[in-house]
Amino acid sequence: MIFMTRAQMREYDRLAIEQYGIPGALLMENAGRGAADIVEQYLAGGLAAIVCGGGNNGGDGFVVARHLTNRGHLVRVYLVADREKLTGDAGLNMNIFLKMGGDIVDCQEPGAFAARQEDLDDAQVIVDALLGTGLTREVGGAVREAIEVLNMSVPPKVALDVPSGICSDSGRVLGAAVQARATVTFGFLKRGLLLFPGAALAGSVHVVDIGAPAAAADQAGHDGKLLQEEDVMPFIQPRRVDAHKGTFGHLLIMSGSPGKTGAAVLCAEAAMRTGAGLVTLVSTREAQAALETKTREVMLDHVVECGDSPLSESAYEKLAVLLDGKRAVAVGPGCSTTPTMSSLVLRLLTEAVRPVVVDADAVTILAENQDVIADIKAPLVLTPHPGEMARLAGVDIAAVQADRVGVARAQAERFSAIVVLKGAHSIIAAPDGSLFINPTGNPGMASGGMGDVLTGVIGSFLAQGLDPLEAACVGTYLHGLAGDFAVTERGERSLVASDLINAVPGILSAWECGRRAGAA
Repeated sequence: MIFMTRAQMREYDRLAIEQYGIPGALLMENAGRGAADIVEQYLAGGLAAIVCGGGNNGGDGFVVARHLTNRGHLVRVYLVADREKLTGDAGLNMNIFLKMGGDIVDCQEPGAFAARQEDLDDAQVIVDALLGTGLTREVGGAVREAIEVLNMSVPPKVALDVPSGICSDSGRVLGAAVQARATVTFGFLKRGLLLFPGAALAGSVHVVDIGAPAAAADQAGHDGKLLQEEDVMPFIQPRRVDAHKGTFGHLLIMSGSPGKTGAAVLCAEAAMRTGAGLVTLVSTREAQAALETKTREVMLDHVVECGDSPLSESAYEKLAVLLDGKRAVAVGPGCSTTPTMSSLVLRLLTEAVRPVVVDADAVTILAENQDVIADIKAPLVLTPHPGEMARLAGVDIAAVQADRVGVARAQAERFSAIVVLKGAHSIIAAPDGSLFINPTGNPGMASGGMGDVLTGVIGSFLAQGLDPLEAACVGTYLHGLAGDFAVTERGERSLVASDLINAVPGILSAWECGRRAGAA
């Protein structure tokens, strides 16, 4: 499902009106009628309170009011604007509503809307039609007061296009924003509805077709795509009856150091559970000894005697032998950042020619040695969390979180890599600017080891032959979905990384059969 920026949506509307000759009033009519269908689901004989501003978002609200009135519902509009200044399509729909005998309460004066708090609490649903996607500065005055009153009101709120007060591009709160139960957005998803805090304030999101030609969307362009199950299922096909372990690739994982062998085990087991034919786990001799009793299906080896031993040329030669014949590489979980391991990671990155997933300590090592970027030949998938991304980009974490999309895109271009910026609604960016947002996952996944599992999953799909962008998208979606399945049994507080590994087989089995996971 594609999403657009404010500018792209504006261009889409312009093309529909100017090039295809669709009146703006008709686009508004289609949007409001579709929104009325969603709002009506909250009504069972009670009042619909529709709170309108003075722009086109308010006009959408008047269309909703008209249709709900025609369907026999009790409707009252609270207008937080001067009705004499409503013009264009918004003024047109206000006047139609008035001619229908509609009830409008003027609330443009300070304190007027707050005085209606008790009336609002008696409503069955409140429609937020104050501000739309055009907001670029902090809200103030009567509109801000109205937003604050709405958030104190008891009934569920349904926002039109975006919750009022949200930046439709970044999801940031511009001073104050409505907490909606649901958002009905028009035409296409808006990026700010997928990024936090906007995603949390939007509630459940419904997309309503406004009737413009599909060609207008193609011409306007889109910003990216929200991953959905049907996007990733086709990559999981039933296995041929004559397949063997070599068919599904050999993944080399360089992971684990004394005290951090758990990360290596999680990464390797995740790779095996997601279908890699063979996995070799390389660590230090000390870590290998500890891993011998923790792994069964995984092959083990080491390159150095211990994490702080000087590296010899023979160690590099052994690394080259280990890389030979591997279809993909994963490096980083629990490998440490000692000088020895740093040298080994950098040598691996410059020696490998097959795709490499770079995570955890390896991301930090790369961030501290960015002069090697020009020597890296292998396609990379970088999987930083916000702190690691801050080190890669040379900014603080706050700057990363304030512009997750922009930072991910910039680093994808700079490193010529696929970047998976982890977090709630992980961002997947490609060097050409392609962008995907992953909707799966939950707060229970905010615990240790989750990133190690993701590294193993993406590495496994690379070993099985998916290209880096495909592997990143499928792996990230599956990882989050496994967390969503596991949390139903474990709960958010008790969820651990190994629970995701255990949830993976059922999902993949369903996908192999062409079914949505969890479908009957």
